[in-house]
Amino acid sequence: MIAGDAFVTVRQDSLYKVFVQDTEVNGPPRYFTEDWAKAEQSVILLESLKPKKVITGHGNPMESEALSKELAYLAHHFKEIAKPDYGKFV
Repeated sequence: MIAGDAFVTVRQDSLYKVFVQDTEVNGPPRYFTEDWAKAEQSVILLESLKPKKVITGHGNPMESEALSKELAYLAHHFKEIAKPDYGKFV
Protein backbone atom coordinates (compact mmCIF):
# COMPACT_ATOMS: atom_id res chain seq x y z
CA MET A 1 0.00 0.00 0.00
CA ILE A 2 1.14 3.54 -0.69
CA ALA A 3 -0.23 5.54 2.23
CA GLY A 4 1.17 8.96 1.38
CA ASP A 5 0.93 11.11 4.51
CA ALA A 6 -2.20 9.48 6.01
CA PHE A 7 0.31 8.10 8.49
CA VAL A 8 4.11 8.05 8.41
CA THR A 9 6.83 5.69 9.57
CA VAL A 10 9.11 8.28 11.12
CA ARG A 11 8.01 10.82 13.68
CA GLN A 12 8.10 14.22 11.98
CA ASP A 13 7.87 16.47 15.05
CA SER A 14 11.12 15.15 16.53
CA LEU A 15 14.37 16.30 14.93
CA TYR A 16 16.17 13.37 16.55
CA LYS A 17 13.72 10.83 15.08
CA VAL A 18 14.04 12.41 11.63
CA PHE A 19 17.84 12.13 11.82
CA VAL A 20 17.99 8.53 13.05
CA GLN A 21 15.02 7.36 10.96
CA ASP A 22 13.66 4.91 13.56
CA THR A 23 10.88 3.06 11.77
CA GLU A 24 7.63 3.33 13.72
CA VAL A 25 4.03 4.13 12.78
CA ASN A 26 3.00 7.69 13.61
CA GLY A 27 0.08 9.91 12.73
CA PRO A 28 0.19 12.31 9.81
CA PRO A 29 2.60 15.27 9.91
CA ARG A 30 1.13 17.85 12.28
CA TYR A 31 2.32 20.78 10.19
CA PHE A 32 0.24 19.75 7.13
CA THR A 33 -2.88 18.21 8.69
CA GLU A 34 -5.86 20.54 8.87
CA ASP A 35 -8.77 18.15 9.46
CA TRP A 36 -7.98 15.72 12.26
CA ALA A 37 -11.35 13.95 12.13
CA LYS A 38 -10.81 13.05 8.47
CA ALA A 39 -7.21 12.10 9.19
CA GLU A 40 -8.43 9.69 11.86
CA GLN A 41 -11.02 8.21 9.49
CA SER A 42 -8.29 7.66 6.89
CA VAL A 43 -6.08 5.79 9.36
CA ILE A 44 -9.00 3.60 10.47
CA LEU A 45 -9.87 2.79 6.86
CA LEU A 46 -6.27 1.98 5.91
CA GLU A 47 -5.85 -0.22 8.99
CA SER A 48 -9.03 -2.11 8.08
CA LEU A 49 -7.38 -3.10 4.78
CA LYS A 50 -4.71 -5.00 6.78
CA PRO A 51 -1.80 -4.05 4.52
CA LYS A 52 1.16 -6.44 4.36
CA LYS A 53 3.64 -3.73 3.35
CA VAL A 54 3.37 0.06 3.34
CA ILE A 55 5.27 2.95 1.83
CA THR A 56 4.57 6.35 3.36
CA GLY A 57 5.44 9.92 2.46
CA HIS A 58 8.00 10.11 5.26
CA GLY A 59 10.10 7.27 6.62
CA ASN A 60 11.09 3.81 5.51
CA PRO A 61 8.87 1.10 4.03
CA MET A 62 7.39 -1.11 6.73
CA GLU A 63 5.95 -4.63 6.78
CA SER A 64 5.16 -7.67 8.88
CA GLU A 65 3.76 -7.95 12.39
CA ALA A 66 5.25 -4.63 13.51
CA LEU A 67 3.21 -2.82 10.86
CA SER A 68 0.01 -4.64 11.81
CA LYS A 69 0.40 -3.99 15.54
CA GLU A 70 1.51 -0.36 15.31
CA LEU A 71 -1.10 0.60 12.71
CA ALA A 72 -3.88 -1.03 14.76
CA TYR A 73 -2.67 0.83 17.85
CA LEU A 74 -2.65 4.14 15.96
CA ALA A 75 -6.14 3.51 14.58
CA HIS A 76 -7.55 2.75 18.05
CA HIS A 77 -5.70 5.52 19.91
CA PHE A 78 -5.48 8.21 17.24
CA LYS A 79 -6.78 11.09 19.35
CA GLU A 80 -4.38 10.38 22.20
CA ILE A 81 -1.19 9.80 20.21
CA ALA A 82 -1.56 11.61 16.87
CA LYS A 83 -3.81 14.63 17.33
CA PRO A 84 -1.87 17.60 18.74
CA ASP A 85 -3.16 19.65 21.63
CA TYR A 86 -1.44 22.81 20.39
CA GLY A 87 -0.62 24.52 17.11
CA LYS A 88 -2.24 26.06 14.08
CA PHE A 89 -4.47 23.14 13.06
CA VAL A 90 -5.85 21.95 16.41
